[in-house]
Amino acid sequence: MRKGRVSRTALNVAASMVTLGAKPGWHDRLPAGLPELSEALLLASGVFPFSARALELARRPWAVRLATLGERLQPGAFEGLGKRKIFMDQQVCAAIDAGATQVLVLGAGFDTLCLRLASENPAVRFLEIDHPDTARAKQRAVKQLGQPVNLTLLAVDLAQRKLSRVLADSDAWDSSAVSIVVAEGLLYYLTPEAVRQLFDEIRGSVGEGSRVAFSHLFDLRRYRMARAALALEGEPWLSASEPDELHDYVGSGWEIIAAQPAPAARELEGLAVATSCSAK
Repeated sequence: MRKGRVSRTALNVAASMVTLGAKPGWHDRLPAGLPELSEALLLASGVFPFSARALELARRPWAVRLATLGERLQPGAFEGLGKRKIFMDQQVCAAIDAGATQVLVLGAGFDTLCLRLASENPAVRFLEIDHPDTARAKQRAVKQLGQPVNLTLLAVDLAQRKLSRVLADSDAWDSSAVSIVVAEGLLYYLTPEAVRQLFDEIRGSVGEGSRVAFSHLFDLRRYRMARAALALEGEPWLSASEPDELHDYVGSGWEIIAAQPAPAARELEGLAVATSCSAK
């Protein structure tokens, strides 16, 4: 991501949720309130060009048709994002039902998960971490909309500070508690070595039996146009993993307990869940 600028990927994903919520049959499939809250966050952030008029246009039928066409050129860029949001929401809720008392979203962007679920789960701590340029815009928007007392947003460049140190220094995090960590749309911006290091950092910062829900590219060589566009934006893809290679992708100390099977034609990314399987 280019220094001094809010992540365009984060903004575009949020805008896509506004448009997807307007597509027939999709509004009720998405987690309740997701399209509306995505729009509210974008508007409250004050980031150009997300004005009330622009976001109203994003809900028009022609915008839905254009986004649907775009997914034919770049699979996963529209409805695929919605499926990913549904998966992450389901995994977090399942983890909370199973006893998790903390939720951490890495590279949160303008995701609405913590903001939506924090008020519904007052006994659970919610924490978001993102690069300062993006996190500060999100912080302004959340403050304007109303920040739940159990939600903490941290503006941290994890390329400069280790995740384990950030969490150890935060009063909002208990490194012994059973937790669910979300790494949605994040890992493929890291090298394979950095992915394994991140999972090591997570394992050292959560209680035994904690989970990580994550997305991963199937094949780094596919979709050259998408890769070229992201590289120009300063957000290149750097890693990928086939489903049967996920154990090596995340490294030791984790067990893959759910994973999307081998990709069907034109699928871009997979969704998976890992649980810590050994003592820290």
